[in-house]
Amino acid sequence: MISIDKAFLRSTLSIIFALGLIVSMIFMIENDRHHLGMRKVESVKTSKLVSAASSKQINLLLYQTVGTSGKEKVYIYKTKTNQKKVTTTNPDPAKTQNKVKNTTGTAKLVTKTLRWEYKNSFYKFWFGISGNGHKFIRSYNTFKINDNWAVLSTQQAKKLQKLAKSENQTKLQAKAKAYVEEQVKEKLTSAMTKNPTMSTQEQGALTAKVSLQAQKDFKKQMMQELINEAKK
Repeated sequence: MISIDKAFLRSTLSIIFALGLIVSMIFMIENDRHHLGMRKVESVKTSKLVSAASSKQINLLLYQTVGTSGKEKVYIYKTKTNQKKVTTTNPDPAKTQNKVKNTTGTAKLVTKTLRWEYKNSFYKFWFGISGNGHKFIRSYNTFKINDNWAVLSTQQAKKLQKLAKSENQTKLQAKAKAYVEEQVKEKLTSAMTKNPTMSTQEQGALTAKVSLQAQKDFKKQMMQELINEAKK
């Protein structure tokens, strides 16, 4: 029978154990620093965009500049009509990228998120203890807004509110009335030139239609003027 020296056996096992521990530590470090055994997973979420302000005349997407350069912005918004507190984007530019795009459809927020996930169950078994699974990498927010929206800083929004309150309502109503009457006269004259036999009922229907649209256009024009003033 071959006799194995116990001291030699202990030394051999100790060396094997130490080497295994070193290799495991190297792999753990590689997993932590260079994401060994992991892959990037992208998820996309689309949310309804709701105005951050309570104004009924215009929808506002607000922002606040951060950092010394003033180029980075934290956007302030809501995604639900009954939402009491506003939501803000991550102020860290290394973690979040924001951009605003114009659209003809409904206003919405599209958020793309990147995370680290284990490639398979094997890597999850070996590196799961590190807690790197589902680790956040970066998010990309795209605010898609239409013509019924305006993008203002929080300071500009406060200025807009003051400008709206300082408007002389009597003069504004008189101006609106004159604008509507002018639009009705112009459209009605044009329609009757094309169709001289237009009935009184048809004229009334056209007048009502043009009046409604003219009122909307006037409010939009006045609001745009206030917004332009607020941005100065």
